[in-house]
Amino acid sequence: MSGRNIRACTAGAAALALAITGIGAATGPASASAAAVYYLDSVNGDDDAAGTSAATAWRTLAKASAAPLAPGSRLLLRRGGSWTGRLSVTRSGTAAAPIVVDVYGSGARPVVKGDTESCVHLAGNHIELYNLQIGVNQDAGRCSWAAVKVTGDDNVVEKNHITGAAAGVFIEPAARYTAVTNNDFVDNNHMSTLTPTDVNDNDDSGAFAVLVQGDDSNIGWNRISGSIAFSYDYEWDGAAVEIFLGSRNHIHHNIAVDNDTFTELGTSTNADGTTNDPDGTSGNVFEYNAVYGPKTRAGLITRGPRDDGGPVDPNGPVLGTVFRNNSVHLTHPDAEGVVCYAGCANAHLSMAQNVVSAAKKSGYADPGFTDNHHNVFWGGLFQMPAGRDNVHRDPLFDPARPLRLRAGSPAIGLGVTGYAETDLDGVSVGSDGGIEAGAYEYVPAG
Repeated sequence: MSGRNIRACTAGAAALALAITGIGAATGPASASAAAVYYLDSVNGDDDAAGTSAATAWRTLAKASAAPLAPGSRLLLRRGGSWTGRLSVTRSGTAAAPIVVDVYGSGARPVVKGDTESCVHLAGNHIELYNLQIGVNQDAGRCSWAAVKVTGDDNVVEKNHITGAAAGVFIEPAARYTAVTNNDFVDNNHMSTLTPTDVNDNDDSGAFAVLVQGDDSNIGWNRISGSIAFSYDYEWDGAAVEIFLGSRNHIHHNIAVDNDTFTELGTSTNADGTTNDPDGTSGNVFEYNAVYGPKTRAGLITRGPRDDGGPVDPNGPVLGTVFRNNSVHLTHPDAEGVVCYAGCANAHLSMAQNVVSAAKKSGYADPGFTDNHHNVFWGGLFQMPAGRDNVHRDPLFDPARPLRLRAGSPAIGLGVTGYAETDLDGVSVGSDGGIEAGAYEYVPAG
């Protein structure tokens, strides 16, 4: 599934519509000059050359960032090359003729690394970024805040290898309709803030594969691992997908392994209850994700406004989160599958057709939360209102095929609604005559 210019939104918290507004190739009605192709070669390039062929390639990111890109233009980085600094794309394409950043030649992915703010900045609209390695997983040369920062609308980050950052992809609050699809996020394990507890005991932050502060993003079919780092405040910290201030984002069909947390959601609220997030954090949908690995300590963490009689939660309330058809298997002794606190109620979370197995707690929620049904829970304590049609039994995951189901699993046929066309393996939902709980339809091992 391509993420090219897919606008994702939720109609309420339970329904999601995808409207494809463009395609990845420069097939629009751009003129010959508007559709110019520019080349970048870190070894043999020359910034005084024309830049319009492999033989006349430019050399530096500064020259590429100043390129007169127009709708339909392409900027191509030579494979095997390496650049230190920032590639900024400030101009905009259109839905029919996006600006495309891609590669040419043969060999290893071109590497962009070593900027303290963002190694790649997508500041314009309708820009598509493909096939780069962005960052390195070491102190020297890492993208020490974001590997990719997105501030424009309708941008695509696809088929890249992103590593070593505090935020692999950072979607800023003003950005809308960002597609982050089919990327490899590996060891985005840098902490942007890390201070001893005697200085500040609640400020450590970082190790995010994707940090979402914008709205209407499509985050799917990614492989995310190693978003975890030491924290003075929390022992360990990090998340595969962190949503803070963002709304109506669709997080689906991702494989997340050995990240400290799969997702945590929050907003910004003052002690008097006034908000710093005028449009709130709401309507985020998670479906058909697989979450596992011995280092992972939490699946989903969200919250209401405040504990009964307690102070305002500074990161609540988060409204209308939907969590359905996910498979979570956490063996860490401190692992908790789904947590919804601070006055959590049905307005804050809906759970359906998940398989959640966690060593310490499979689920925790406050008494006001009852919107959980047709789930399989297993493992440690279950501290959540009973809901309906849930099953508390071993899900019978196949040890040879992570999180796939073995014959006799209680997840087989437990579902009642097909929320997506295909599961995480691309198998048609309901193809065996029933709908499974979890991210995978039942397919016998063979």
